Amino acid sequence: MERNRSGQLNIARDLVTQIAKNILMGSPRIRNWRLKQPRTAIETPDIDKYLCDYAFQSLSFLLEYVGDLRGKSVCEIGPGDYLTSGISILAGGASNYGVIDRFPGNYYGATAKSWYRAIEENWSRFYPNLDWNPAISSEGFPENAKTLLELNGKPLESAETEKKFDIICSFQVGEHVSSVEAFAGLHNRILNDGGIGLHRVDFGPHDVWFSYRDPGTFLRFSDRTWHITGSNRGVPNRKRHHEFLAAFEGAGLDVEVLYRDYFDDKAMDLTRLNAKFREMPLDSVLTGTAIYRLTRK
Repeated sequence: MERNRSGQLNIARDLVTQIAKNILMGSPRIRNWRLKQPRTAIETPDIDKYLCDYAFQSLSFLLEYVGDLRGKSVCEIGPGDYLTSGISILAGGASNYGVIDRFPGNYYGATAKSWYRAIEENWSRFYPNLDWNPAISSEGFPENAKTLLELNGKPLESAETEKKFDIICSFQVGEHVSSVEAFAGLHNRILNDGGIGLHRVDFGPHDVWFSYRDPGTFLRFSDRTWHITGSNRGVPNRKRHHEFLAAFEGAGLDVEVLYRDYFDDKAMDLTRLNAKFREMPLDSVLTGTAIYRLTRK
């Protein structure tokens, strides 16, 4: 048995718990209730951490890896509970902002609006050299910006947008999609010629498996077992780096890997991985995080 950081012997217990949660999420009543709950923290004593994690992260990545957003249209896949990254991207100069999220949050509620105001109030502290776009106001957002927004509540596999975008982005979303081929193919449907896709994928453990010393613990289970822990819950798809590269290239996209980090191979017991992962390229299995920049050929 594996010990996690708390020293408890609990792989079997955690596996059973995850399966039970998945069964509960198969109940329409429980699922509907859960989907109405925020997926990210809404009450936090650390406002700066919330703003960094849920408001400014997307914008900062775009500014670093894509550049000036002025006049560019941006579509974000799976932005979270609120349009916090959306108002930030618009405030940073984007001409339009679109969302693709099959489980849209409460973008218009009181909590969401309090965060929109906090973003504008704290803007100059985080972006002292980037003026707030005067066409955007946090008061009355998002109702006052309907002409700049396109909100799509369909799965990315079938999502269609009214127009194409200059930039498609996602952050910590690719590891949850049901099909990396569909994820890649979306660019051919809604990305302008010469447009850019920017995606940060977290290949590491999520949920309870994050607490284990061995970051590969969640890769020990068969696909069948993994499926019954999360088929109703959106757990990580466990696709590896080389599989994303193949999907992007299969969609006819040029791929740049802008960043990669790796798990410590000494911390991961490779002999205990499920057979399918043992047969994969080691470099791919050990990839912890990757940032991809895509362009249409």
